[in-house]
Amino acid sequence: MPPTKPATTGAKRQKAFRDRMAQLGMTIPRIYMTEREQGLVREFLRHQRNEQTERLVAGMDTQAMNHKWTTQRLYEALQDHAAKQPQFSGVWLHATPAFIELALASHAGQRVHLVVSEFEILMTAPLCEQRAVSDPLRFNEACLRLGPDMPLTNIGLVGSQYILFGQLSARSPLANIVEELDVMGRNVIDAQASLADFIG
Repeated sequence: MPPTKPATTGAKRQKAFRDRMAQLGMTIPRIYMTEREQGLVREFLRHQRNEQTERLVAGMDTQAMNHKWTTQRLYEALQDHAAKQPQFSGVWLHATPAFIELALASHAGQRVHLVVSEFEILMTAPLCEQRAVSDPLRFNEACLRLGPDMPLTNIGLVGSQYILFGQLSARSPLANIVEELDVMGRNVIDAQASLADFIG
């Protein structure tokens, strides 16, 4: 029998992330795609995000990758960004448990929460209450089919609430975080529109 390969640091972090999500009662969907579907997703990302991504990369603070964010430091950076750009209509710091709440002005005031840990920043946004779903089986299937259309965002269930969530490195430059907040806001609105027939 061949020797078991030791788990890599990345694999350990991924397992720790999935364990934390499981403790919160969050279901992490696994989406399987054909090669053709994977090609369509890659094409979508190239066409839909290429121009924005190029602008962001040009303005990135690469030095930000040399340190990890804390909740307080990220809150202050987002507040400073909000003072200069109209993207956020509000930024709030909650102490217990520690998380940052934002209102996305460009997406109808959609609320997003950020939780900063040692290795990652978890980004979540509410989708709908479980009790509002008229046909849970069809709704869950529709969520899985919708997944490939929402880059870097997943749909999960925490307690009695469906949410959208995504993950970033705790060393992500602020430009990346701001971009993913915008993507999250768009994805929530798109998901609500696509799933409206199942939400009463």
